[in-house]
Amino acid sequence: MRIRAAVVEDAPALGRVMVASWLAAHRGQMPDAAWQKRVDEWTPDVSAQGWVRVLTEQAESAGSRDVVLVAEDDSRAVSAVVYGTAEGDDPSGLTAEITALYVAPGLRRRGLGAALLKAAAADLANHGFSSFRLEVLTANHPARRFYEAMGGQEIGRGTFDEEGYPLPVTVYAWPDLPALSRL
Repeated sequence: MRIRAAVVEDAPALGRVMVASWLAAHRGQMPDAAWQKRVDEWTPDVSAQGWVRVLTEQAESAGSRDVVLVAEDDSRAVSAVVYGTAEGDDPSGLTAEITALYVAPGLRRRGLGAALLKAAAADLANHGFSSFRLEVLTANHPARRFYEAMGGQEIGRGTFDEEGYPLPVTVYAWPDLPALSRL
């Protein structure tokens, strides 16, 4: 496995990984109608277009603090992604938010997510962040166990609107990025 910064050319692979991972992880964790709407409308191509925008903005923005990393397997196929950016509600500018951490469904439990989370923590710390947080569906018990095992501390609860359905989320934080990167 190799971890590297994502580039615009990775967008199609990121779209495939993200959609496959999200759909596999969240089936049964939300109303069937909301999940089916995602299946019908959120294709790998649609996701790839979003990644093109994110990666293009990152490349064109001098001083961007965003971190988008991918994990590649031995054949150089992208198999996982993590995306960290400034947390919008933090006036200090010291807190980042992980908005995406997705591992291809067939490659879970092999250390890819942990390696990406640690690498993102190190890169975010290098960009001046001291902590980060993320939200996960409360019903996503495997992901919650993973984040807790990685040292995430539950700091709150909230909701996420998915197609008009308010879904409960749990918020985790890591107050010391350098410590996480050394795990």
